Amino acid sequence: MFVVLIAVLGVLAAATAADVRMEPSVHTFSSPMWLQETIHQDDVVKMTIVLKHDKAAMQSFEKELIDLSTPSSKNYGKWLKPEEIKQRIAPTAASAKVVTDYLASFDVPAKDITLSKFGDMIHVHMPVKTANAALKTEFARFRSVSQRSTVLPRITKPYFLPSEVAQHVSIVGDIMRFPSMRSSLPSYGAEETVGSDTEFDSCGKDCSGFTTPDVLQAAYGYKTLSSSDVASGNSMSVAEFQLQYYDTKDLDSFGDACSVTSTVDTTIGGNVERIC
Repeated sequence: MFVVLIAVLGVLAAATAADVRMEPSVHTFSSPMWLQETIHQDDVVKMTIVLKHDKAAMQSFEKELIDLSTPSSKNYGKWLKPEEIKQRIAPTAASAKVVTDYLASFDVPAKDITLSKFGDMIHVHMPVKTANAALKTEFARFRSVSQRSTVLPRITKPYFLPSEVAQHVSIVGDIMRFPSMRSSLPSYGAEETVGSDTEFDSCGKDCSGFTTPDVLQAAYGYKTLSSSDVASGNSMSVAEFQLQYYDTKDLDSFGDACSVTSTVDTTIGGNVERIC
């Protein structure tokens, strides 16, 4: 009986040793800005499994990007198409298959597993009980202190993968880190009075104070477009980057490094170099 018990314990120890703790430098699995709650085992967890890249391939890709971005290079501006990027950086199909086969062993259906455009990430969703088993961890539900309606599933202790799977995986994303919840941003200089123009309230309280198409139209004076003015298949979007300023020293360094003239003719909205 004693011999049999030793044998069983040896098997269990071997199984534990075969598991690799992922992201071992992380020791905190909570946040004062998020309250932990009980999670239902049938709730769905969405995660992104980031596959390991070949180090030499990534170094070569970085050199190529620098070459394409250097004005003095004969290859300047010859940007790569998505498929060309994938050819250069995607892990092997065999690596991806090791991970997808592991997920399938927990009865995760193929329809719930998606390989990213560049072939280096696997997006998957599964019930909490399945995620607990696959990653050998425990999930809980966390609620934002500042925005009570926002809840996220996150792990409460380290996660593991079998060594034969872990060797192909960099990290498993969207299961451990907490996002920063957006709050009111401070105003500097000209931005303090930006909301006094009616265009900044053109689409109601949801975008009050933000740069909208009406704000751009008022600033640049272009006419209101009708459907007949727009070519078939064309559309437009507006992106705003708040508190993104420029630094004169950085512009000078860029100009010297790339042998180009980089000056700013007109600044709209002010510039605060001290917070750049």
